[in-house]
Amino acid sequence: MKGFLKHIAIIDKYGTTHSVEFTTGVNVVTGRSSTGKSALIEIFDYCFGSSEFTVPVGLITDNADIYYIVLKLEGTHLILARKNSDRGRAFIKECPDFTSIDNITVDYFQSTYFILVKDFRLKLGRHFRLTIDNVDEDIIEGIRKKPRPSVRNYMSYMLQHQNLIANKHSIFYRFDQKEKREQTIDQFKIIAGFVSPEYFTKKQELNRLERELKVFEKQKALENINAEKIKHDIQILKNEYKAITGTNLIPDTPELIIANPQRIIDLISTIDVNVDDDSRVFITEIDNLEKLRDDLRAEKRDKLIQLNNFTASIEYVETYKTNIEGTPIINQADTYVSQCPFCHSSDDKIIMEANKLHEAINWLNSELQKTPYMIDSFTHNREKLSGEIKLIDVEVATLKQRIDSLLKVSEKLRLHKSLEEQGLKVKLKLEAILDIVLLNATSETSKLIKEKIKEINVLKGYISTNYNVDKKLALAQKEINNYMNEIGSTFAFEASYTPINLHFDLSTFELFHTKEDGDKVYLRSMGSGANWLYCHLSLFLALNRYFCSLKEECLMPPILFFDQPTQVYFPDSIKDNDVKLGLNFTSLSF
Repeated sequence: MKGFLKHIAIIDKYGTTHSVEFTTGVNVVTGRSSTGKSALIEIFDYCFGSSEFTVPVGLITDNADIYYIVLKLEGTHLILARKNSDRGRAFIKECPDFTSIDNITVDYFQSTYFILVKDFRLKLGRHFRLTIDNVDEDIIEGIRKKPRPSVRNYMSYMLQHQNLIANKHSIFYRFDQKEKREQTIDQFKIIAGFVSPEYFTKKQELNRLERELKVFEKQKALENINAEKIKHDIQILKNEYKAITGTNLIPDTPELIIANPQRIIDLISTIDVNVDDDSRVFITEIDNLEKLRDDLRAEKRDKLIQLNNFTASIEYVETYKTNIEGTPIINQADTYVSQCPFCHSSDDKIIMEANKLHEAINWLNSELQKTPYMIDSFTHNREKLSGEIKLIDVEVATLKQRIDSLLKVSEKLRLHKSLEEQGLKVKLKLEAILDIVLLNATSETSKLIKEKIKEINVLKGYISTNYNVDKKLALAQKEINNYMNEIGSTFAFEASYTPINLHFDLSTFELFHTKEDGDKVYLRSMGSGANWLYCHLSLFLALNRYFCSLKEECLMPPILFFDQPTQVYFPDSIKDNDVKLGLNFTSLSF
């Protein structure tokens, strides 16, 4: 975006204008201390919609009535102003025919052009083509999480105050506020012109489709689980039919039956129930079921024994833990050399044994102290076993039902319910299950999943083709780093950082120097105020150059303030003839 700052000005309480004029290119303001140089950056910030008033208190604030700036912006001029007395409002007016600051007097700042600061920021943003309203890439139930982009985030790229320009802990203005920092980083792609409002609309649509796809996939997973249960039920009915009639109803496996349920329905509808009176399948099936039930009961008992052992271990460890917490630790013990009461000769065997005992006690204590940490492991295993026992109980109950059902066959015969009739009942149950399978087979879930995947892929392709933000950010980072090191090579970095190899991470906005061995040295770890200053200058000049290289695509005007970049070398005193351009508010007539 083309634009530059033409004037920073003050109208005092007497209606007199005091201004500093700027031109395109580099402008340098020099002068003695306390002459108002640093006030320029604060006045600019205030007129750009700052919610804080940071103009240095003193002569300027005591006499100023209106602070204003004049911006040349893409063929027109913007006049931005704030009053000294009313800090909740700001003035904004477009002036295409601006010719001279002499035409701007107190009367120019009509009250109708002063609006609330929040409205001022929105209106100012439109002049910078900042028209994106919603920057959320995902919206759930209409809840917006991120604030809309603001021109206030531009300040992080424009302003380097004197307490920041050579700071090793902070690089960007306003980054002490976590929310502002995150917004500025996240909105880089907007300021650089990588995205438009459509990008966020498409991202929201993409996230909505992906959420819907997950719902359908969960539904399909449930259908698959249900299909496994149906296979199991079909096999049971086949076995039951054979046990009752002594014949096979259909030879197909449950998998083949589910694969073509309509064919099986048509087939079994033509099959008459035939009974083989000499068949012993009935007895074999009951024997198999009872054996399976007995095996499960045996397995359950084994697990109950293990469960009891874990429970006992947990109780023991808990008791031991309580006991050792109340037992005092012996830090010292006296051991004496024994002597013979007759010849008074010494014997060190007791000391040797005492040492062995001491080592054994230490080892035992070390091992015992580990036992409390085993509680978690014991508890986990106990819970796992409890769950396995519950599953066995369910299986045993199911087997009991199947055995009882087969045993009732003879009982039903006595009640004059023929084997043919009982076999027919099983056949009807199988047909009912196959009707459910047929219904599931015509489910729209699989079709919907395919449609969603297709929509998602088309949308991803559109976003990638038209925006490809990740690639643009990667290229931007590479270009900024190249610019930064080109600029940095002209500065006198310390020998340990030569040749300088600076890197700026666009995902975190962290700056670091990479050594030859690949180690990263972050700004905060680089010694010398000169190095910190060079890093700030290199980065912000590189950012400004990169924004300029984007031309009309970029929403950032090439405006950059460095307040006292010479502070690292600035002498204690300055002679009058050393002043190149004076800005001395103390000499102004208020």
